[in-house]
Amino acid sequence: MGQRIVLPGSLQTARLGDPVGLGTKWTGGIADKSYYTAPEYAPYREPDNIKVPFWLQPETHFVGPAWYQRSIQIPATWTGRRVVLSLERPHWTTAVWVDDQAVGSSDANSVAHVYDLGAELAPGPHTLTIRVDNRLIPDLGENSHSVSDHTQGNCNGIVGRIELSATAPVWIEQMELSPDVQTRVVNVRGRLGRVGGQPWPGDVSIGSVDTGGKSVSAAVSSNGSFKAEYRFTSEAGLWGECSPTLHTLAATLKNGERREVTFGFRQIGARGRQLTINAQKLFLRGALDCAIFPKSGHPPTDVPSWKRVFGFIKARGLNHGRYHSWCPPEAAFVAADEMGVYLQVEVASWPNQSTTLGDGKPVDAWIDAETARILRAYGNHP
Repeated sequence: MGQRIVLPGSLQTARLGDPVGLGTKWTGGIADKSYYTAPEYAPYREPDNIKVPFWLQPETHFVGPAWYQRSIQIPATWTGRRVVLSLERPHWTTAVWVDDQAVGSSDANSVAHVYDLGAELAPGPHTLTIRVDNRLIPDLGENSHSVSDHTQGNCNGIVGRIELSATAPVWIEQMELSPDVQTRVVNVRGRLGRVGGQPWPGDVSIGSVDTGGKSVSAAVSSNGSFKAEYRFTSEAGLWGECSPTLHTLAATLKNGERREVTFGFRQIGARGRQLTINAQKLFLRGALDCAIFPKSGHPPTDVPSWKRVFGFIKARGLNHGRYHSWCPPEAAFVAADEMGVYLQVEVASWPNQSTTLGDGKPVDAWIDAETARILRAYGNHP
């Protein structure tokens, strides 16, 4: 039976799903299963007094496909424009339909699921259907903090930004920046996207947002890629934990499409066995984060929440966080950029039980794909 839910959010936070009981199929290894048989736990196995000792117990639990549906309105001003649906931090795999027509699916765990709805959507109402499935498919390892009930919980929902946007029929799909500390030159590589056989523009304009310097022109190749060098002055500030100076480059097309990317001039290296940043010694003093968000069951997706987390880290003389078997959302990278915090992210898998790596299981290909997705989404953050 259908029920209403407010998104962003999850079935857990809305208290929807099945009541927790002895038959609840948890995601995660249980080392000591005496709770299910030992007489001392008997009072806590009663239907009206279930108290599991393995982890923080949610009020409801649901594993499987859940269907979310609502009406959307396409404005008349989007006629002929490409419409894009972005789902930040769904948990976990999604599939999308518009007016019962399948659009696609995604199994990304660490980055937003982005769906191209095309340039043919007529103005007016349409029905958007999203299926979210939090089963372990593929099996990343039942104890992976990206998916397990051990810490954040295996919730079902979409907990970040849910957005419809529109672009011109030719748009800036991707930009990758490689800043050089010694020369203050940024190597820019990018790629355009297009609907159908739209012609590529002749060039892309690359300019600095923060300095307002002169723009450079990058020629577009026959496959839609472009590259350029953009030179900052020798006084351009460097990025590090003590002075996290940020810069922003923008790429602009003549049709008005624009993409801004924030980055930092920094060089990670080594001197013997000592790490360095910008030729200075770097001593990593870190906190371990196993996706422990007991109040919500999922990580926050807003910058102020992450600034609060990193404020605690810095107040204790630490300078980095390790994200064990998961990768935090975009907001964490933005906050870390501004506060001078180093992030050690992992590709959402801890294959110590229920699966193994390197022997042809589906998780092998998934980890390769997820690594590429993380680098593509967050690789420009210093």
